Amino acid sequence: MMHRATSLGLNERVERVLAYALFWVSGLFFFFLEKNRQVRWHALQSLITFGALSLVIYGVGMLRAMLNLIPLLRLITNFGLGLFIDMLWWAWALLWIWLMIMAWLKPDYRLPFVGEWVRHII
Repeated sequence: MMHRATSLGLNERVERVLAYALFWVSGLFFFFLEKNRQVRWHALQSLITFGALSLVIYGVGMLRAMLNLIPLLRLITNFGLGLFIDMLWWAWALLWIWLMIMAWLKPDYRLPFVGEWVRHII
């Protein structure tokens, strides 16, 4: 197998994995600094996936905090929104591991919905 170097001087396979290492932050870094198309693809996929998950987790957390101020709604929604936030964190962790493994094994791996957005941007 040929080890292709990238514009940052690292192995392409390593950079694809590193694009997911720090979630959307590393995706942002590699998207703007790397010229390699495959690395940029994975960087943008990381940026969109983990950026969207970050916003959803933050938004649900803010909604939960606001509803906690109202006593009746606190009883009704606290458990459900807490469970939803926990499920989002588990999805985050599993996606993180899955995407790093797939970035190492398959240079052209695309998530089903996010891959379409990335295709339109790159």
